Amino acid sequence: MAPVQLESSQLVPAGGGPASAPAPPAPGAVTAAASPGYRLSTLIDFLLHRTYAELTVLADLLPRKTDMERKIEIVQFASRTRQLFVRLLALVKWANNAGKVEKCAMISSFLDQQAILFVDTADRLASLARDALVHARLPSFAIPYAIDVLTTGSYPRLPTCIRDKIIPPDPITKSEKQTTLHQLNQILRHRLVTTDLPPQLANLTVANGRVKFRVEGEFEATLTVMGDDPDIPWRLLKLEILVEDKETGDGRALVHSMQINFIHQLVQSRLFADEKPLQDMYNCLHSFCLALQLEVLHSQTLMLIRERWGDLVQVERYHAGKCLSLSVWNQQVLGRKTGTASVHKVTIKIDETDVSKPLQISHEPPLPACDSKLMERAMKIDHLSIEKLLIDSVHARSHQKLQELKAILKSYNINDNSFIETALPTLVIPILEPCGRSECLHVFVDLHSGMFQLMLYGVDQLTLDDIEKSVNDDMRRIIPWLQQLKFWLGQQRCKQSIKHLPTVSNETLQLANYASHPVGSLSKHKLFIKLTRLPQYYIVVEMFDVPGNPTELEYKYYFLSVSYAEGDDNPATALLLQQFKPNIEELVLDTKSGKQMKSGVKRKLSGDPCSVEPKKPKRSGEMCAFNKVLAHIVAMCDTNMPFIGLRMELSNMDIPHQGVQVEGDGFSHAIRLLKIPPCKGVNEETQKALDRSLLDCTFRLQGRNNRTWVAELVFANCPLNSTSSREQGPTRHVYLTYENQLSEPVGGRKVVETFLNDWNSIARLYECVLEFARSLPDIPNHLNLFSEVRIYNYRKLILCYGTTKGSSISIQWNFILQKFHISLGTVGPNSGCSNCHNTILHQLQEMFNKTPNVMQLLQVLFDTQAPLNAINKLPTVPMLGLTQRTNTAYQCFSILPQSPTHIRLAFRNMYCIDIYCRSRGVVAIRDGAYSLFDNSKIVEGFYPAPGLKTFLNMFVDSNQDARRRSVNEDDNPPSPIGGDMMDSLISQLQPQQPLQQPQQQPFAKQAGASGAYPLTSPPTSYHNTVTPSPSMMHTQSPGNLHAASSPSGALRAPSPASFGPTPSPSSLGITMGQTANFASPHGTIDPSSPYTMMSPSQRAGNWPGSPQVSGPSPAARMPGMSPANPSLHSPVPDASHSPRAGTSSQAMPTSMPPPRKLPQRSWAASIPTILTHSALNILLLPSPTPGLVPGLAGSYLCSPLERFLGSVIMRRHLQRIIQQETLQLINSNEPGVIMFKTEALKCRVALNPKTNQTLQLKVTPENTGQWKSEELQVLEKFFETRVAGPPFKANTLIAFTKLLGAPTHILRDCVHIMKLELFPDQASQLKWNVQFCLTIPPSAPPIAPPGTPAVVLKSKMLFFLQLTQKTTVPQEAVSIIVPIIYDMASGTTQQADIPRQQNSSVAAPMMVSNILKRFAELNSPRAGECTIFAAVRDLMVNLTLPPGGRP
Repeated sequence: MAPVQLESSQLVPAGGGPASAPAPPAPGAVTAAASPGYRLSTLIDFLLHRTYAELTVLADLLPRKTDMERKIEIVQFASRTRQLFVRLLALVKWANNAGKVEKCAMISSFLDQQAILFVDTADRLASLARDALVHARLPSFAIPYAIDVLTTGSYPRLPTCIRDKIIPPDPITKSEKQTTLHQLNQILRHRLVTTDLPPQLANLTVANGRVKFRVEGEFEATLTVMGDDPDIPWRLLKLEILVEDKETGDGRALVHSMQINFIHQLVQSRLFADEKPLQDMYNCLHSFCLALQLEVLHSQTLMLIRERWGDLVQVERYHAGKCLSLSVWNQQVLGRKTGTASVHKVTIKIDETDVSKPLQISHEPPLPACDSKLMERAMKIDHLSIEKLLIDSVHARSHQKLQELKAILKSYNINDNSFIETALPTLVIPILEPCGRSECLHVFVDLHSGMFQLMLYGVDQLTLDDIEKSVNDDMRRIIPWLQQLKFWLGQQRCKQSIKHLPTVSNETLQLANYASHPVGSLSKHKLFIKLTRLPQYYIVVEMFDVPGNPTELEYKYYFLSVSYAEGDDNPATALLLQQFKPNIEELVLDTKSGKQMKSGVKRKLSGDPCSVEPKKPKRSGEMCAFNKVLAHIVAMCDTNMPFIGLRMELSNMDIPHQGVQVEGDGFSHAIRLLKIPPCKGVNEETQKALDRSLLDCTFRLQGRNNRTWVAELVFANCPLNSTSSREQGPTRHVYLTYENQLSEPVGGRKVVETFLNDWNSIARLYECVLEFARSLPDIPNHLNLFSEVRIYNYRKLILCYGTTKGSSISIQWNFILQKFHISLGTVGPNSGCSNCHNTILHQLQEMFNKTPNVMQLLQVLFDTQAPLNAINKLPTVPMLGLTQRTNTAYQCFSILPQSPTHIRLAFRNMYCIDIYCRSRGVVAIRDGAYSLFDNSKIVEGFYPAPGLKTFLNMFVDSNQDARRRSVNEDDNPPSPIGGDMMDSLISQLQPQQPLQQPQQQPFAKQAGASGAYPLTSPPTSYHNTVTPSPSMMHTQSPGNLHAASSPSGALRAPSPASFGPTPSPSSLGITMGQTANFASPHGTIDPSSPYTMMSPSQRAGNWPGSPQVSGPSPAARMPGMSPANPSLHSPVPDASHSPRAGTSSQAMPTSMPPPRKLPQRSWAASIPTILTHSALNILLLPSPTPGLVPGLAGSYLCSPLERFLGSVIMRRHLQRIIQQETLQLINSNEPGVIMFKTEALKCRVALNPKTNQTLQLKVTPENTGQWKSEELQVLEKFFETRVAGPPFKANTLIAFTKLLGAPTHILRDCVHIMKLELFPDQASQLKWNVQFCLTIPPSAPPIAPPGTPAVVLKSKMLFFLQLTQKTTVPQEAVSIIVPIIYDMASGTTQQADIPRQQNSSVAAPMMVSNILKRFAELNSPRAGECTIFAAVRDLMVNLTLPPGGRP
C-alpha cells in the first residue's frame, strides 16, 4: 500500500485509521491502484469531533441516571477515548520517524502513478482513433440560429422541452393566498361546529387555515383539513408537549423529538380511523401528559430527598402512570418516639373513573378546615412542583398546631395578646407588657419536621434548645418558661436602659457578709448595677410578679455601698442598703414643675430618680423597653456622688464651702469654696492680698467620663498687665484640671490636696509678682525698654526681653521640689533659636530661689545678655592633633558658669578666664588661674596666661578709663604698702573683730524712700557686699561722684589715705559676712559689680554707684578655701567652705596639698579688667588676624582671645621643644621673650607687641654672608602664619624646629619652597602650587598617624609636600601628597618609597617618581649644594596628570 504525502511532510499509510475510506479508482485502470491516504490534520479533526459528540451525548443523558450508572458511563468513555488517542499517537510517531524508506515509497508511488497515466493516455487515444473518429462528420452550418443571435441577441429556437422540465411554474399571488386561507378558515369553523368537540379542547384558535387546540400544562396541537369534503380526515400539522419540569429539567424538553414524532404518527392514525377523532386525540394526549406529570413529580421527589429534605419525606408507593404516595412529618424517622407516632401522607393519583380529570390530591389524615385559602392551595398541583405541594400541605397543618398552642396560652392568661402570622406560620407571644416586637417570643413550626422552633433576641442558643425540647414534648410546658423569660427580659430592659451610662451590670455580687446583710434577703430576681466611676456604690433592682397579670413586673430600687479590702482577690463587704422612695415619679414631676430640692444631701440620692414605668396600652411600633426610673437613678447617683465625696473631703479638711449647688437650669452641679486655707511660706500681707483678689472658687466635673475636676478661680485686680489679648479684662479666670485615676474614687482627698498644692504655687508666685508690681512704677528706663510682661495667668509668669523681645523666661513654683522653676525660650522671629541664657539657667534658678526678686532677675538678664551672646560664639568642639598625642581630643573653649554673672572660660584645659558681668554695659575679666583668695597661689589644673593684662587693656575704651594705670604698672604693680602688707593687716584684724553676719534685706521699699530703688543700683539683695582688692583697699569720698557712672571706676588709683594704716573692714561698717568672690559659687549674686557700693561709714545705705576696687576679698582668704577646693568651680553652695558662714576655718585640712607659691607681682592679671560689651564682642568674635595680608592669614577664623591664648600655648610648647631638641636656649631679660640659637641662626620668639595675637620670629644669622634678607623675611613670615598661627598645633613647632636645625644649604632650599607657598603668584610658570606639610596629612601614605611631625632629619631628610594643580575652577583642583627623601651624602632628591593604600591610584606617584629620577640623572649634585628646591621646582613644571585622573 503506497503512502501519500501529508501536511508538514508527514506520512500516513493509505487507508489507515478508523475513518479511512478508499479513493475512487483511476479511470481505465486494469488493476486496483493503491488507495490514497488522509491528511493527519483531517484525521485529528475526525477524532476530536467524535470525542466532542460523545461528550455532548453524555452531558444530556447522565443527569437522568443514577450515580453509579454515571460513573460507569464516564469510565467507559474515558477508556474508549484513551485507546483511540493512543493509536493516533502511535501513528504520529511512526509518521515522524519513517525517514528514507518513506521518501523512497513516496517516489515509487509517484512513478507508478505516472506510468499508469501514460498507459491510460495511450489506450484512450488508440480507442478514440479506432472507434469514434472513423464515423466522425461535421454538421451543417446553423445559419438561422446564427442570424438570430447576431441580429436580435437572443436564441429563440431553443427546444421547449427544456423549459418545461427545468423552469418551475409561477407561484400564486398574495391575494390568492389570502382568499384560499380565508375559505379554509371557514371550512375549519364549519367542521368544528358540526363535530363532537370535547370540553377540554375549548381553548382553540382558528387562523391561517389552521386550528390550534391548547390544554394548559399538557399539550398544544395544530390541525387542518385538505379539502371541504366532510369526509376528509383531520390532518395533524404540529404537536407540542407543554409539560415542564421547572425545578429539575434545567429548561430542556422532557420529550425527545423522536417520541414526539411517534406520538404524532399515533395521533394521526387515530384521526384517520376513529369516529370521534378529536375526542380520541384528547384522550390519547391527556393520558400521556398525566403519566408524564406523575413521572416529573416522582423525579422531583427523588431529587428533593437527595438534596434537601432527606428522610423527612419518603416515597411510600409509586405506580408509573397511576399514583404517587408520599409521607411527611414522620416522628419515628425524626427519632422522637412519643407514644403512637402520627404519619402524614400526601397522595397524587390519576382518577381511573374519569380519565379526563387532572391529577387528584388526597391527604391523610384529612386537612383541618382552618383556612380556606390554605386548603385550596394544598389541593392543587397545577404548578407541577412537589416541594410547593408539600409546603402548602405542612403549612396548613402548622397553622393547626399553632392554634392549639394559642388555646393553651389563652387558658393560662385571659388577656393573652398573642397572635398568629399566616405568611410564615409563627405565633408571636408578648412576654412582658407593654412589649415591643423584638421582645416577643416567636414560635415557628419547622415545615420539614413539624417541630416547634423558638426565637427570642438576646437569649443564648442552649436555653432556646431546652425550651424547644420541652414544648415539643408537651406544649403545656411553655407556661413556666414564659415566667422565667419574663424576669430575664426585665433584667435585659434594665441593662439596655443604662447601657449609655458608665455602669457594669451583674445578676450576682460576691460579698463577704452576704448571708448576714439585708441584701441577702432580697428576692432571687435582682440585678446589681455597679457605678464604674464610683466603684464603691451599687444600684440594686429587685423584680416581683404582679398578681393577676402574668405579663407584668414590679420593680424596687435600692442604694448599696460596699467597701473593698486591700487585696484584689478579697470580696467586698456590704455596708449600707437603702430603698429608694416608691413615689419617685411624683418627686421628679415636682422637681420639673419648679420645686427646687436641697442638693448635696443623701436624701436626694434616695428620692430623686425617675418614675416607675407607667402602664400603657400596647401600641403598634412603640418601643417600651426603656426604664426611665432606673436610668434617672443611675445618672443622678453618678452625677451627685462625686460632689458629695468632694464635699465630705472638704468638710474633713475644715475648708468652708456652700455645698453642692445646681447650675445651668438644673443641668450641672458645682461646689463653691468660701475660703481657702492660708499657705505655708507666704507672708500674711501677700495672703490677705490674694484672698481679697479672689472672687470665686468653684469645683465642677467635666469630660465624658466624669473623672476630670475643674477648679475655676476668678481673680480681680490683677497686679500685672500683660500684653496677651486674653488677659485684658477686669477679671481673670484660672482653670485648674485634676484627673482622677480609675483606681481612685472621684472627689477623693487627692483632688483636694492637689488643689491646695496648686493654690500654694499660685500664692508663692503671687508674692513675687506683688513685689514686682510695686517696683514697676519706678523701674529704670533701660529695664522698661528691655522687658515686658507677656503672660501672667497666676500659675506662670512669662517675661519677654531683649531688643526685639525675642527671648522669654517663664517662672512658676514647683510644689514637688519646693522651689521656683525657670525655663527659657525664644518667641517671634527668634523662634527656633537657642536662648543665650540657657548657659546659666541653673545659676539663674538658684539665684531666684534664694532671692525671689523679678526686678533683680531682669537686671541680671539685662547685664548678661550681650556678654552671653558673645561667649556663645566661641568654638566648643573638641579637636584632634593639638598636642603631641594626636589621638587625644581637646576642647577649644569650655564654658563653665559659676554664678549668674560669673562665667569661667577654660581654654584647652590649660588657661582659665573669668568674666564678670556688671551693670552699665561692662564686664570684668581676670585670669582665672589665680586663686580667688590668695594671688600668690594658683588653681590646680590651670596655668596663668602671661601678658593677659596687657592684651586685655588693648580692648579697654580710653574714654571709659581716662585715668587708667599704665600697662607696665598693671603687669608689675609698685606697691609701697602692697598686697602683702594689706593681707597682714587684715589677717591681724580678723581674730579681734569677727566678720559680721550677712544682713538679708528683703526686696522692698526702703524707709523714707520714694518707693523705688536707687537710680543706678538694683536691690541690695543683688550685691550687698564689698569686695576690696588686697592691694587697693581704700575708701573713697562720696564727693567723687563723677566716677559713679563709669565702669572703670572700680579701678581707680588709690587715694593717699589708702596708703596709711587701714582699719578692718568691719570697723568701717563694710559687711564682709557675705564675701562673695569672683567665682561666686556661694553668694547669691557675684558682688564684684559696682552697683551697690556703700559708703564706708554707712552714711547712705543706698548711695548710688559708689565705686569699689575689684579683686578678691581679704576676708575670703581662709585656710579652708584652697584653690584646689572643688567648691571654687561649682555653683552648688557648700556651707563648710562658704564665706557666708561668717567665720573662717582656722585649721588647714591635713589631706590637702599645700598651694603652689608664685613670685610677687606676677598676679597682675588677677586684677579684673573692665571692658564694654562691644569690646567683649570684638574680643570673642571670630575675625581675620590683624596685621596680616589676607592671603597669608590662612582660612581658620578665630577670635582675638583664641589667637592670644593659642599664641601663649605655642610659646609654652616652644620652651619645652627647645629643651628636647638640639637647640641652645639663650637667657633673656625681656618678659615673654624666648631666645635660642642653632648652628647658623639666632632666633627670638615673642608676641606681636602691636596686637598680642600672633607669635613673631626674629632670625639673625651667625654668618650674614650665607643668608639674604629676603630669605630671612620668608622664614619669619612662614613661622608667623603657618607654624605659630591657628589652629595652634604643637607638632608644627616640632617640625619647624627640626628644619631650623638642618644644615644651612638644606634650610635655604626649604625656605625657597616656603616662599612658593606664601607667594604662589610670583611663580606663574609653574603648573602646581606647593604647600610645606609640617604634620602628616590624612591623605598621605600610611607611614605614621595623621598629625605626626612630618619632618625627619637624620642621615637622610624626609618631608612631605602637598601639590595642588592650578585651575580656574577651585572645586576641580587636584591635590597630591608627595613624600620626598633627601640623601645628604649623595645629594639626591627622590620620592620616598612608601607603600600606598590599596584603594589609592598609583599613576600619580609613578609619574612623580619618574620625574624626580630623570632630574637626578640629568643634574648631578655638586659638593655643598642641595637639590631639594631644584627638584621640586622641576616637578612643579613638568608634572602633568592625565585628563580626569585622580591620585
